[in-house]
Amino acid sequence: MRITIVFPARGLEVTRASISVMPPSLTLLAALTPAEHDVSLVDMFSGDQVDYESPPDVVAITVRTPLATAAYEIADRFLQQGKKVILGGPHVFALPEEARGHATSVAIGEGEKLWPIILKDAEQDTLRDYYVSGPYPTTRLTGTVHHEQERPSLAGLPMMRRDLLPRQRYFMDSIFTTRGCPNHCRFCPVTDIFGGKVRHRPIDDVVAEVATLGPRYFNVDDSVFGHPQLVDRPHENQYYLDLYKELTALKPTRFWTGAGGLAAINYKDGRKILELAAESGLSAVAAGLESISVEGQKQSGAWRKLHYASADTFDLKQMKDNVKTIQRLGIAVMGFFVIGWDQDTPDTYRRTLDFCDECNVVPFIFTLTLTPGSQVYKKYLEQGRIYTDRPWDHYGKYIVFKHPTMSDEEMLRRNAEVMTEGYSMGRILKRTLMAFKDRPSLDFAKSLFFTQLGLRKSYRELYGQVLNSNRTGEV
Repeated sequence: MRITIVFPARGLEVTRASISVMPPSLTLLAALTPAEHDVSLVDMFSGDQVDYESPPDVVAITVRTPLATAAYEIADRFLQQGKKVILGGPHVFALPEEARGHATSVAIGEGEKLWPIILKDAEQDTLRDYYVSGPYPTTRLTGTVHHEQERPSLAGLPMMRRDLLPRQRYFMDSIFTTRGCPNHCRFCPVTDIFGGKVRHRPIDDVVAEVATLGPRYFNVDDSVFGHPQLVDRPHENQYYLDLYKELTALKPTRFWTGAGGLAAINYKDGRKILELAAESGLSAVAAGLESISVEGQKQSGAWRKLHYASADTFDLKQMKDNVKTIQRLGIAVMGFFVIGWDQDTPDTYRRTLDFCDECNVVPFIFTLTLTPGSQVYKKYLEQGRIYTDRPWDHYGKYIVFKHPTMSDEEMLRRNAEVMTEGYSMGRILKRTLMAFKDRPSLDFAKSLFFTQLGLRKSYRELYGQVLNSNRTGEV
């Protein structure tokens, strides 16, 4: 069969190709495709277009909430041509019945076990309505269901099919080493999707794959430092100690980025993991700091992943100290913040940028985007605070909920201001120079500088489009 796997995008996403990461969902699914099939990849995020003139036999589309509108439009068009359409991804996990209205079959959960079964059924014209992986409640699903009860092992996976995409257009390759997250943040459904228990890929498999990568890559794990506070799971920390020792021995050293909790620095094993990660090439960490206030930590539930005993024990000074300690290891900190919690005010945007300026943190300051399947989404939906008449492509672009004190326009404007100012040339140069002092490497400095230039271009165009369309009444 001819199979096409699509990563959809809205028009505004294409501008972000200057800092693009090769999408692991496409390349892994292609690697899981049996060799007798002809598979092609369409990464619309990086500018690829869907070919409707020479349609394949099977189309698989990964669906994230902001891209659900685009994904459904693509799916509907192929269905009209009589093609088999498979939808999967995090949005489908939360809203499978909605997705089923735009698909031949819906895949819920991870694809390692499901994808070969789906393709076999497609060949035999015996596709079920739903294919489910993991401990997912299926009683609400109306239709035929194939259910794999256990989450897949990450051992023995094939290397991703990076050869199916033009690698030169991506700023970074991508890998993953684990799945699962024990943190249960209230605005994030990742724990439900991948489970609270962390599963690991064999270290030999990871090292062999990294050896095939280019000079920069992104690790898409939820925490590249593991969870060193879980003292009852010593094997968890040992995995990272062993992994980064192996990667440090791999030459040439590749600069890499990943997400991680800064509180790891407060634990004995965590400190050693951080040091080894830096030696192995970790040059920047995407840290979900989420809020600079106690109330923000409480409403988001992020205090758990920051390893505080409770939200009330949140200490901003300790956060600052952790940031500075990690930076001294030669790791730049990219701080992710969510604003829009009930106690937030317009000044919260400014104070958050001030925090980033003081600590030389690369700012990622966003207004709350509600994700279907998360605890916050369910609560706001029950309270009637979500604009349910808004299409999915407004998520992550416009305001989709009612704030008790701030207007939609005010939140958009304040967000645009701090994200525009946060990427002024003066700030970019200062952050780059400060990072260079901690890691005196020209390659590292160039990578951080040009990453920020790409972000500057992307966010200025994004917020320009959003504010202009908001003023003309398109929202």
